[in-house]
Amino acid sequence: MGSNGRHRVTDRRAWRLVACILAVGAGLPIALADVAVLRPVKDSTLIENPSGALANGSGPAFFAGRISSASQSLRRALISFDIVSSLPPGSTIIGARLTLQLSATNAGPVTVRLHRVLADWGEGASVSSGGVGAPALPGDSTWLHRLYVSILWTHPGGDFDPLPRAAALVDQPGVYAWGPIPEMTADVQAWLDHPESAHGWILIGDESMPTTVKRFDSREHPEEANRPSLEVEYVPPCVPAPAGPGYWRRLCSEPGLAESVLPCADTLLAELGLPEIDPCAAILFEPPRGCRERAEGKLSVLVLNVCAGRLQTSCPVSPADAGCESTLLGDLLRELARLIREGDCRRASGCAGVLD
Repeated sequence: MGSNGRHRVTDRRAWRLVACILAVGAGLPIALADVAVLRPVKDSTLIENPSGALANGSGPAFFAGRISSASQSLRRALISFDIVSSLPPGSTIIGARLTLQLSATNAGPVTVRLHRVLADWGEGASVSSGGVGAPALPGDSTWLHRLYVSILWTHPGGDFDPLPRAAALVDQPGVYAWGPIPEMTADVQAWLDHPESAHGWILIGDESMPTTVKRFDSREHPEEANRPSLEVEYVPPCVPAPAGPGYWRRLCSEPGLAESVLPCADTLLAELGLPEIDPCAAILFEPPRGCRERAEGKLSVLVLNVCAGRLQTSCPVSPADAGCESTLLGDLLRELARLIREGDCRRASGCAGVLD
């Protein structure tokens, strides 16, 4: 069997920079996302059989569609990921994409649909490299069983939402992806918030005629690069640990800051319409500071904290009676930038929730 479900978090600085550009450029509330790439914790093939005697829980591939047999030809693939152990509790999911490697097919282009599974199921030790399956073993999922031999599906062939969550046109061998689309994002969010519902997806191919089956590499495939993956983009929960201007004055004189934080800060300030601001120069500006310099310094401290991951832009702020109107940090960044562009530096420099 392949390794247990594993995930890796991609380089966060690169993804923060991308998220800055996308979120601000799209006019959305700024939310610097992290990306986790998850491997499945289980996958399996349901093999049509009136007695539920066939399975393929731990083979190097799983199948979706119909093989060439005149009867008992349906194949459906199950896949599940450990969302709860892979993402911080309370995160907001903003994108999800499933990627599979198609390794063999006898058919031309067919649509393979993704449906949400409604009940738990098992991955047993049965192994088959082809679509005919192998004798079912304890813990396998079969056409009749969620867990062979004692727990049955309510409906033979699996219990799943009949409404597809995503679809992809699958043709010849290669890499195929489902999502990111809102339905898949909603599934992953629900699985994070309600782990008891996290039963994964079932892939259903063209079942209208024989010889439409598609063979995908499973999590047990010997080549790790060929195994399924789920890429999840998420905003971690608000756990602020902001640093004040003294911290950033010290770091602005260190070369390492330019390599890690400043590229994101420069990009974010440009997207906010203030490309002329040098965040370190604004923070290091010697007193006495004028109104605009004070406002630019406050904005720069916030931007550096965001780009360093010390503040999430989804964090709330407390507006003052005569200060800014924003209630979220992402909106506050935009409001501060607008006030500075409009020359209302007095109001910008006096907003509440901004580190002095």
